[in-house]
Amino acid sequence: MSTHDNADKIQSVINDDLFPNVQHVSDVKQVLAFMSDYAAPFSEDQVRALLLLESMGNNTRLHPEGNPYKTIIKQIKQEFKKSVARPETFLRTIEELIPKPPKPIIMADGRMVKGGRG
Repeated sequence: MSTHDNADKIQSVINDDLFPNVQHVSDVKQVLAFMSDYAAPFSEDQVRALLLLESMGNNTRLHPEGNPYKTIIKQIKQEFKKSVARPETFLRTIEELIPKPPKPIIMADGRMVKGGRG
């Protein structure tokens, strides 16, 4: 990796360019699809509840035919988790994807200089 590539990465972090500039609606859809898996992380209590269901279902004395909770555990981990995600998370993500005009930098002597992203 060249020094120029590193400089571009550092500059993008300094400019608060966490997401690449979005040119198409498909880019927004791709970011939102990625965010759907991370928008509602499990709490410690929810993880413990899932582990309890898993261990109860694996008890062959209670459930000799297999784990009856497998389908509900799968639904909680995949479908229901996305259903309880807060809409604000997605709205903030969309807002960050909208290009913003650069904020001016005000110097100590009162001069305004055009700066980075806003």
